[in-house]
Amino acid sequence: MNFNDQVVIDKITMSRDCIYIIDSFSLMFQVFHAIPPMTGTQGQPTNAVFGFTRDIFGILDRKPTHVVCAFDSPGAGKRNVIFEAYKANRAEMPEDLRPQIPLIKELLRGFRIPILECPEWEADDVIATVTAAASARGLEVVIVTTDKDARQLLSPTVRMFNCRRNTFFDGTALMEDWGVRPDQVVDFQALVGDSVDNVPGVPKIGPKTAKSLLETFGTLDHVLANADKAPGKKLQENLAAFADQARMSRELVRLRTDLPLEIDFDAARVKLPDRAALYDLFTRLNFRRFSAMMNDEVPGDPATESETAATHASISDPAEPVARPEESNAVPDSLRPRQQTLFE
Repeated sequence: MNFNDQVVIDKITMSRDCIYIIDSFSLMFQVFHAIPPMTGTQGQPTNAVFGFTRDIFGILDRKPTHVVCAFDSPGAGKRNVIFEAYKANRAEMPEDLRPQIPLIKELLRGFRIPILECPEWEADDVIATVTAAASARGLEVVIVTTDKDARQLLSPTVRMFNCRRNTFFDGTALMEDWGVRPDQVVDFQALVGDSVDNVPGVPKIGPKTAKSLLETFGTLDHVLANADKAPGKKLQENLAAFADQARMSRELVRLRTDLPLEIDFDAARVKLPDRAALYDLFTRLNFRRFSAMMNDEVPGDPATESETAATHASISDPAEPVARPEESNAVPDSLRPRQQTLFE
């Protein structure tokens, strides 16, 4: 059975086509910080590329019908106009990660996976726009990210997927974790704020208080309109004094679903990879196992020690709450089953 056969069979058995939308920088940072340093044939850092490659194989093993990768655009964005200090406390990108970004884009071109980005907007907004467009076409959507901003996009046909834990996160898991519905996520974050992105929120309001307020009043607008009815004098004072800050925070966390993107769903359909291009890339990066998978005529050299260590590296995400485990189709961590599944 070849790769195309599997896609056809999957389309027959699935209730609808399914697109995986990958939050590229989220995945990139996870694998970069988890996998020990690796170098290619020219001494270039490659650990993030290796981890990203491993995850792409794992995603393809799940047999989606479509895959795209969303990237942040460089430089300041539209949200910095709203709030100049937005993301001001973010650390600089590690020096060894920066040169791996073009290599990851080269990797994606080899897999024929579209790269989507929009000037002045973040990958989250690209993901939101693709999610809206895909949902309108009747596709199931899986967002590959652990970024909590994506929780506002959840619906009966939209889930999040954590590669590290092999788990999905849906509306039920959201209610168990935050106690709010997907349509309340933006208001919840506007009240609580986000220290990672430097979204201020309302002082002294944490997740429990935000949940309680939204349970009582429903929306941020109603919370602010009824500030004098909130429990406790200090909470009432903060809601009144920081109402504009809460509204600004809402604009910072709300994702755009209408970016001027050209989304080619035919191009996003999973295809056979460009073996020659991937073989050349994997050879340059000294990924012996991966290069052997792209060359049927050459029995690959044994994996390097770095490859072996990276293949079995445990990449955890302790900050992510326990989500709903996938009941089937678990992806093995070894490379041989992936080689047989995808290219046999």
